[in-house]
Amino acid sequence: MVMRCLLDLSAEDIFDELFRLAPEKVNTVKEAIVNFVNQNLDGLGLSVQNLDTQFADGVFLLLLIGQLEGFFLHLKEFYLTPTSPAEMLHNVTRALELLKDEGLLDYPINPEDIVNKDAKSTLRVLYSLFRKHKLQESTDSMPRGSPN
Repeated sequence: MVMRCLLDLSAEDIFDELFRLAPEKVNTVKEAIVNFVNQNLDGLGLSVQNLDTQFADGVFLLLLIGQLEGFFLHLKEFYLTPTSPAEMLHNVTRALELLKDEGLLDYPINPEDIVNKDAKSTLRVLYSLFRKHKLQESTDSMPRGSPN
């Protein structure tokens, strides 16, 4: 129900409004997005338990984008096991560039915010993928035309 309401709002301020007007629903939104992420990362043998921390290095974000958008990222294009903030920033910046190129980011995101585990920024990025692919999934499952 909460995610349906979010789908109907403009992506620009939904997380500012959610955190301000309905902070008790933030965890419900996080759970829905975790479920979506895990459904899409399961084929890689990966799962996410904590949105606030597991996307900070950019690895899961890049892999999720690859799964959903059909991208193949060569291992030389990102750090699979980043060991420094600079490597994490490289990964997150690369992920945001891919999302921008695909027209998926409606809200400006600072890559450093994700590296610094800012929940709103992480949710905004993941929601952009959720919105596109959940809506596409809903549209794909709708009957087309009348059965005459």
